This record gives sequence, C-alpha cells and structure tokens, in this order.
Amino acid sequence: MEPQRQPQGQPRKIVGFHLDENLDWVAELECGHQQHVRHNPPWTHRHWVTTVEGRRAHIGHELRCLVCGRID
Repeated sequence: MEPQRQPQGQPRKIVGFHLDENLDWVAELECGHQQHVRHNPPWTHRHWVTTVEGRRAHIGHELRCLVCGRID
C-alpha cells in the first residue's frame, strides 16, 4: 500500500473573496495570493461559496496556497 501524498502548498487563511472576470469566486489568502473556490459539481462541492453567509463563515478557514508551496 502506497502512503497518501500530502497536498502541495502551504496552509493560508482566507481573508476575503471576490468575483473574477468569468464571475467565478476567488478566495483572497493572507499571503496575498488568490485561489478559485468554484462550486462545480460533480468534481467540486463548495455550495457554501454561492451565498454571502457561506463565504462569510469561511473567512479564517485555511486553503493550501500552491504558489507559496512553489516559492517557500
């Protein structure tokens, strides 16, 4: 049995959200980088991103910043 691979990137807190030019939600991370947080079933289930309350509740949650993982 192979060991599970750890996801790449560094954990960073979400500090805000904005819509991109395609109207997809983007999380703004504490490091200054950004990451899309699409709700795109069946591959990505992030129903919380579709409401103001859901996004607000995720402020402070961590996502793995892939950019920080490449430069750290």
